Amino acid sequence: MAATLRLPVVLGSSSKWRRAVVEEGLGLAIARTVSPDIDEKAIRHPDPSELVRLLADAKADAVLPQVPEEALVITSDQVIVCEGQVREKPEDEAQCREFLRSYASHPAEAIVGVAVTNTKTGKRVSGVAKAVQHFKPLPEEAMDALIRQGDVLWCAGGFAIELMADYLGPLEGERETIIGLPKTLTMDLLLQADADN
Repeated sequence: MAATLRLPVVLGSSSKWRRAVVEEGLGLAIARTVSPDIDEKAIRHPDPSELVRLLADAKADAVLPQVPEEALVITSDQVIVCEGQVREKPEDEAQCREFLRSYASHPAEAIVGVAVTNTKTGKRVSGVAKAVQHFKPLPEEAMDALIRQGDVLWCAGGFAIELMADYLGPLEGERETIIGLPKTLTMDLLLQADADN
């Protein structure tokens, strides 16, 4: 899926999963990563699609001052919607367990906002992608292991499908959207941002 881009790619995220989507899924080299330092809870919106778009833009605004070079900067944000409720990162282990238990009977819809900013032209393009992951029941011992490992405590919805292969049911949409960076949308936005105005 690798395309030729004129500008280098900077990833505005410290997520190893998002990095893997860019490097392995899109076949692109990442010049460097920059962590956006924003208060995500300060940005709210009742529409989950608008919320992730606003958060991706806010992350871009936070990252851009740290990217003086000409580059394409990718930022994104994800929420999980389950049983009509928006789920971000779990507040603690107890909430993570509650989330993980619920997925046996209710699928998780991942909603991801992505923004790509061209620092040379100032052009920013953004979009939202959705996918739904169904799960098999997760035994308590598997839940314990996931929480001990720790990554799920930092993931929207309290799960990481990369660590849960034995408990995944059907997937509607792109796997990368569940991971937190939709492959098709991100590449489309990169190409748009890289193009001449």
